[in-house]
Amino acid sequence: ATDFGYGDPAGHPLLRHALARYLGAFRGLSLDPDAVIVTSGAQQAIDLVSRALLDPGDAVVLEEPCYPGLRGPMAATGARLVAVPVDGEGLDVAAARRAAPDARLVTVTPTHHFPLGVTLSLARRRALVDWAGGAGSGDDGPWILEDDYDGEFRYSGKPVPPLKALDGAGKVLYVGTVSKALAPALR
Repeated sequence: ATDFGYGDPAGHPLLRHALARYLGAFRGLSLDPDAVIVTSGAQQAIDLVSRALLDPGDAVVLEEPCYPGLRGPMAATGARLVAVPVDGEGLDVAAARRAAPDARLVTVTPTHHFPLGVTLSLARRRALVDWAGGAGSGDDGPWILEDDYDGEFRYSGKPVPPLKALDGAGKVLYVGTVSKALAPALR
């Protein structure tokens, strides 16, 4: 009966443990289950990150083009949205650093860009993680919101590890979903 009442606001502990194991086995992430937060979907997770991290005027780097659902929650905080082009290697990290050197947040779909389908190159993944860790700036870099909306699906080759797997500074916030792999009702 207690499983159907109000529980842990981060999600049912057994579900968080199962998700941490799943992400370890299928996405190569080593996560403490206490670091997993279950939301009602990726859109709620994006909104939660936006509300928790952004203040009016903060610079947010968005891929151009990007998933339309990213703009709304970030704009609602009063953040300054900075669109940076995506090319054959994904987000142009050097252009992002020039356009928003004071960025508070960078949003990316590195495994399979939406809507272009490009995979962020390893060189750009490293550059992005280095920026987040403060490399070359002397300051803390931006947070990274990694939307891994369908990272477990590959048509050829090995799965591409998430950006979170390179995150030594703890600045990548990984957003994923089981709605496509398991069931849309489970979020």
